[in-house]
Amino acid sequence: MRWMLVLMALLVSSVYVLISNQKRLITEGDMLLINGKPLMAISMYERALLNYLPFSPYNQKAIERIEKVCNSLLEKSHKLFCYETLRSSLYQLRGIYVPYSEKIKPLEEKMLLTKMELYIEHNNPPQKDYQKIFKDLKSFTQYDPYPSTFWSLLVVLSLAGWVLSLSFAIIKGFKKAFLFAYVVFFCLWLVGLYMA
Repeated sequence: MRWMLVLMALLVSSVYVLISNQKRLITEGDMLLINGKPLMAISMYERALLNYLPFSPYNQKAIERIEKVCNSLLEKSHKLFCYETLRSSLYQLRGIYVPYSEKIKPLEEKMLLTKMELYIEHNNPPQKDYQKIFKDLKSFTQYDPYPSTFWSLLVVLSLAGWVLSLSFAIIKGFKKAFLFAYVVFFCLWLVGLYMA
């Protein structure tokens, strides 16, 4: 029973620390924004978002503040920084579930258009290349760097099976069944690593 109380106290204190950090960081971001430092304010809002706690009202406040700053920025490179910061923050919250995933697609479209405008502005390519540039930038934006959930799960399970079959082979003796299981799990593990 004592362990349960200790665990509850740790959980409550962790929730309190995360919420107070979010509140403090949003307040600091607001002060920086008032003082005319929008890029530093974005960083504070990002840190508030990275102190993510499910159902915290400060998660949504941080996202709304970053979006508001993004819309108010005039310089394209600053806008791009703002969009990329918000998108990377949302991706960093990713676990099995990606909170606020509905915001990622519109952000990526805004990023793509801003990158295209910056590229055209700085490189002045011929107008006939605009379509190709757009396609290239879009392929970069749509790249998904995250491993497949199925193959990642297979890697973990096959590694456990591989270690267990080797352990049983050592303890019980090198029988054909254990060696066969060892080879099968080892092969599954390698395939899973490659495919993930």
